[in-house]
Amino acid sequence: MIYELRIYDCLPGRLPALLKRFSEQTLAIWERHGIRQAGFFTTVIGENNNRLTYFLAWESLA
Repeated sequence: MIYELRIYDCLPGRLPALLKRFSEQTLAIWERHGIRQAGFFTTVIGENNNRLTYFLAWESLA
């Protein structure tokens, strides 16, 4: 299994909209294309509190 780390830094106040888009649209698109998400995380405290971090899981590099 290969894990891909992705990090998005949002403009202040835009993280809720990004999370909504992921839950309502992006995850369904990924499912149709066989892309597996392995975890989503947000930073609650500190300078990076507008950050979305997530992992994608791949069976192989192919």
